Amino acid sequence: MSNAQENLFFEFEETPLKDVIQRLEREIDLRFSYAEDLVEHKSITAIAENLSLDELLGLLEAQTGLHFEKIAEQPQVIIVPRVPDKNICLYFLDEDTRFPIAENEVILDSSLVMETNKSGLVQFKNTGKSAYQLEVVGYHMVQVIPKETCTSVYLAPVYKELKEVVVTSYITTGIDRNRDGSITLSQAPLGSIPGQTTPDILQSIQLIPGVASLDESASGIQIHGGTSDQNLVLFDHIRVFNTGYLYGMLSRFNPYATEKATIFKTASSAAFGDRVSGIIDISTDNEVAKKLSGGLGLDGLSVDGYIKVPLSKKSSLSLYARNAYLDVYKTPTYEAYAKKIFNNTGSVTDMNGNPLNVSTDDGYTYDTSENEFRFYDFNAKYVYNPNPKDKISLSALMTRNRTLFSFSSQGETKKDSLTTGNGGISINWEHRTSPTQTDQITTYFSSYDSYYKNEEYIGQMLEETNIRGNRISDFGFELKSDRVLRNNDVLGFGYQLSNTNLEIDLSSVSHLDSNNEVSLPVHESNLKNVLFGEYSIRKDNGGLFKFGLRTVHYGSLGQVYLEPRLNIELPINKSFRIRTGLERRNQPISQLIEFNQTELRLDNNLWRLSDNSNYPLLQGNQFSAGLLFDRNGWTLDAEGYYKGITGLTSYSQGFHLPQPDLSEGKSRIIGVDLLLKKRIRNYRFWVGYAFNDVNFTFDDIQEDSFSGNNDIPHSFRISNSLDIKNLELSLGWQYRSGTPFTPIESYNEATREVVFGTINESRLPNFHRLDASITYRFPISHQSSMMQIGFSALNIYDRVVPLAIIHRTTQENGQTLLEQVIQRSSLGFIPNLHIRVFF
Repeated sequence: MSNAQENLFFEFEETPLKDVIQRLEREIDLRFSYAEDLVEHKSITAIAENLSLDELLGLLEAQTGLHFEKIAEQPQVIIVPRVPDKNICLYFLDEDTRFPIAENEVILDSSLVMETNKSGLVQFKNTGKSAYQLEVVGYHMVQVIPKETCTSVYLAPVYKELKEVVVTSYITTGIDRNRDGSITLSQAPLGSIPGQTTPDILQSIQLIPGVASLDESASGIQIHGGTSDQNLVLFDHIRVFNTGYLYGMLSRFNPYATEKATIFKTASSAAFGDRVSGIIDISTDNEVAKKLSGGLGLDGLSVDGYIKVPLSKKSSLSLYARNAYLDVYKTPTYEAYAKKIFNNTGSVTDMNGNPLNVSTDDGYTYDTSENEFRFYDFNAKYVYNPNPKDKISLSALMTRNRTLFSFSSQGETKKDSLTTGNGGISINWEHRTSPTQTDQITTYFSSYDSYYKNEEYIGQMLEETNIRGNRISDFGFELKSDRVLRNNDVLGFGYQLSNTNLEIDLSSVSHLDSNNEVSLPVHESNLKNVLFGEYSIRKDNGGLFKFGLRTVHYGSLGQVYLEPRLNIELPINKSFRIRTGLERRNQPISQLIEFNQTELRLDNNLWRLSDNSNYPLLQGNQFSAGLLFDRNGWTLDAEGYYKGITGLTSYSQGFHLPQPDLSEGKSRIIGVDLLLKKRIRNYRFWVGYAFNDVNFTFDDIQEDSFSGNNDIPHSFRISNSLDIKNLELSLGWQYRSGTPFTPIESYNEATREVVFGTINESRLPNFHRLDASITYRFPISHQSSMMQIGFSALNIYDRVVPLAIIHRTTQENGQTLLEQVIQRSSLGFIPNLHIRVFF
């Protein structure tokens, strides 16, 4: 019976226990036996979502102090009083969520250490004292007077900023909106998402309005109109510089290693810096595993597995691994992705629609090419709790991606290879100095390397070799302290030290003419010192006033920069809240688009440190304001924002049209994000809309401002999901405006001379696609082992449109010559099947 009823959903508000029982008897196959006077004067308040029957009964036990005993092999529960047998019997519950504080350490009179059970229950011997002092980890201390019956004790959290959830299931299960405006996505209870059967964090967060990827990838995430390199991505404090595999189509993080991700679109904490757009803070499980558990999975691209091993009562080790098997067998899923990644052809026309005879891909066709794709990742997490006040965790990440591509045409052979790696290690020590003070020491090392090689052959003779290498090593150290004051305000402050070393290797070797050889090595570094602090005023009604300041000194620039932050959220009533945010941020490292390589099928971006000369510091200012309505299963969230960024260069933007000279510019972004969600029992639908106006100004390139490459005026998404016991179904449709591109005004086929129109004045066709997924989970033994089978489909009606147009040009005698036009297209129909076992 314990496995028969999963994912239960009930909402109770001071509901009499008898009414709760009657409702359960009506809606699930269950009968209760009890004495009428036993359940009198007992009530339940909770939103019970995605609970198993055991968890729901544990909730009822904790709030009533009664014992709910299931009868084996029968759909019956007997309710009896819990007799403490001269012991003191307490149920601990969270004051905010009304849920039991399960499997948490309890300190009695500063000495005896115990642990609550799954229902939040703890019992200890009554020594005759008039009162006992108890402290549950993470909650305020409480004094308890002994009673003859079991007592429910509601505890106030000491300081759980990221856990202060305003809206649970903000979009779907596992995606919650926090009091500070951030969004937390948790892997474990993540609900069904159209087109996904595994919880890919970077694909999942694109459900949030204002978060998008214009090339349908997991790595090309843009937040509030910023580019992907303007986002700070952290994995257990390790900085990640490349987040995707398979040309970015899936994320570099094992989906079952990422416990949760917190996303800041605006008004981020002063502890975060070095990027001018969004923050994506990914973390793995930071709790000591109580029992052995794990899982194995297989889908259309890779095989993965994980295991969590308790080493003792105070420590555990978690291991995660994933490996592509496409060198052994290329599945239909991979074939469908490869057609998008390596096919860059398309018809070329001028601005009047006249067809032009221009090379689009050197005669390449998918059927005549060879490609090989491999990736693997591994990460580990060690957690040690030596005592209730200390927690030490060590996390390691290693990822590797390799892509090979070659094709022949008219006696010429072109070979491309790209290898990228990202990884690192971090150590975090969290010490609870007192119930109102928590201190942390964190150190990390991150490494990134990218090596691209292009070779051109005439027959069997090697004609030209091009190499592009990019390496980053980043070491950091942080001291951080959070203190809850007497009025429940929070003061947080800290210091950060980091050093970034960056190398670039650009070389071109002509094996026929040595005079055409080019070598451009770069080696630079940046030592950073940061002092940061923020003060949070937390009102009893759920209001929040947060003021922060980040003071940064960049050694490579020799200057100090101030980054103020302001975040205000106020409840108007129980259902309605308003918020506003203001922030300034700086970014000392960004990606340049490198156009000189012969082929552009593979990633062509290079990280480069700012020098306030050729590569200026990016500086961003953002203001946002919004409102939130949440009542009776309806959620409406609206936010408007303004963002200004200076320090952009033509090398970092490209405009999909190479510029012969470096030019500096700025951007102005105005946008509105809207979300509407409704839940009706186990059915959810949500609608997201984003308006975005990205405007660039580059005086040296064009007198007037023009649309940015990522200017998408309208973006719309509607999704539905339905849970039927162990079956999850989802269907979603998305639409957005086409991206801007620079049209060809005129082209001379004989001389190849080209004249372009106004930058980004034309737009590609609008993009839309329909996605679906289905997942079924069922037990495979009498233990806790489960099997999950899922099928997903992207772009069900197989509509393929160009997503970007790139012009490759050269300069000759003052004229611009058009060499090639490359088109990036959208995904076609992508099927994927997965099988997974949990134990």
